[in-house]
Amino acid sequence: MRFLHLADLHIGKILHKQNLIEDQKYILQQVLNIAKEQQVDAVLIAGDVYQRNAPSSEAMTVFSDFLSALAAMKLPCFLISGNHDSAERVAYLSELAAQSGIQIAPADSAAVYSFPLTDDFGSLTVHLLPFTTPLQVRQRYPEEAAEIHSYDDALRVLLSHYPVPAEGRHVLVAHQYLTGGATCDSEELAIGGLDNVSASLFDSYDYVALGHLHGPQFVSREAVRYAGSPLKYSFSECTQRKSVTVVELREKGNLSIETLPLRPLRDMHERTGKLSEILADAPSGDYMHVILTDETVPADAVRQLRIIYPNLLRMSVRNSSFREEYSVEAGSQPEQTDFLTLLQEFYAFQNQGAVLNEKQQQIVSELLSRLDGEAGAS
Repeated sequence: MRFLHLADLHIGKILHKQNLIEDQKYILQQVLNIAKEQQVDAVLIAGDVYQRNAPSSEAMTVFSDFLSALAAMKLPCFLISGNHDSAERVAYLSELAAQSGIQIAPADSAAVYSFPLTDDFGSLTVHLLPFTTPLQVRQRYPEEAAEIHSYDDALRVLLSHYPVPAEGRHVLVAHQYLTGGATCDSEELAIGGLDNVSASLFDSYDYVALGHLHGPQFVSREAVRYAGSPLKYSFSECTQRKSVTVVELREKGNLSIETLPLRPLRDMHERTGKLSEILADAPSGDYMHVILTDETVPADAVRQLRIIYPNLLRMSVRNSSFREEYSVEAGSQPEQTDFLTLLQEFYAFQNQGAVLNEKQQQIVSELLSRLDGEAGAS
């Protein structure tokens, strides 16, 4: 049986004030094309469907259209919620979705949901484990609460109540942070690694389809794998090659894993150098973070950079005047920003990140009010 494994869609993501919904529609259509070309038998979605637990109607429509397309292709789908999701919203109308082959883990926390399948090699079971916290497991198993101090303890207790039979093949879909996984800036991880889980907890499964970490990778063994996010969601991911994973399970112990590249509508890059050097670059519509090394940076540097990089999202300055890199958001258009905010950004940019104090803001506000009054009087 061939599965297409993806995760961390984060539909509705806003990156440096840029709405990525158009990019997400584009990449989800590419995923559908790959599913058809690869003749997969089912799709596994390992959580973080949405960026927020209260997604916008636009984000929900995009995902609904994606699931509808899978149903039209008669492709079963197995889906869990992640730490960014509201389990209740993801599972909404799950019984109706199941009639189209879309199996969504229920909103009830701290449980594993199993779906038996068969193919030419015998029985195969897909197990769904939504994102789970220690508190949820303590509440579900109060008699064992004293044993649960970490995420690792919580998963150990939970999985002990759902033993995996020795016969047959077993696929687990989960959304947790496994110890040893490589992280990036766009993920939400607990301070001090409190959310770490040992990969050995999943030794009984033939394949573990993971979500949570945005870089495609395996942990401990190749069959314990993060698909990674389909798009780059931070500039720390610039060098990552985004992909979807296709895993084929044949007889027990025999499986193959292939990663298929995804090509975004707009890629993401960082560019470092002097303003004059960068302005000589060839124009690009990709998302950009420009790091200027000039000792003196003109106040209209963002405007100049947008001539060649219309999708500039961030500009930073790294020179002898700044002990640490200083950044300004480039995502908003000046004509859509009030004057006081523009003045504050300009002041910070010209003064090594300093901000206007309360008295200075009051003076500026009074001057603006006076000017507005005079303009109205004339």
